[in-house]
Amino acid sequence: MPRRSAIRGLQRAGGRVAPKSRRRRDEGGFSLLEILVVLAIAGLISALLIGGSTALLRTVTEKDAQNTAFGAIASARHSAVLTGRTLELRCDEKTRVLDWGEGRVALTGEDNVRLLPPARVTSILVGGRLVESPLARVGFYADGTCDPFRLEIVRGSTSQILTLDPWTCTVLAPAAGPGHR
Repeated sequence: MPRRSAIRGLQRAGGRVAPKSRRRRDEGGFSLLEILVVLAIAGLISALLIGGSTALLRTVTEKDAQNTAFGAIASARHSAVLTGRTLELRCDEKTRVLDWGEGRVALTGEDNVRLLPPARVTSILVGGRLVESPLARVGFYADGTCDPFRLEIVRGSTSQILTLDPWTCTVLAPAAGPGHR
């Protein structure tokens, strides 16, 4: 006659300890139907997310040149502070590269970026559009400041001009129009 072990579920037969071979019916587990229902719900959710992602991808590509330019500005400022010396950010319109000596980044897509002086100094009217002369470089200093400048993001025939704060290198709020305070 086999002896019972002190551990529940184990039986001793002939001096050996052997695990109980049968599972009880009341023990937990997932049925095939439950697994299929979970997979169907996951498929529906992923189909909804993939269908809505095209608008998200379009938004990301529209802001790509702007994000690249802001990343280059932040990296140039960070490198100037870390190295303790003055760095110059240059924008080459032909090769579409932003270079600050410690690194460089290429613009992707069809958008373009230009570094403009802080105020309209040298601008001419060409074909009904005001065209300004871009800056050759913008200096970033070891104290975290930079030369005053504006950033122009050109998307096709439209352009957006952003003024940057020379103390923090962040975008300033647009000036209020007439009648606004």
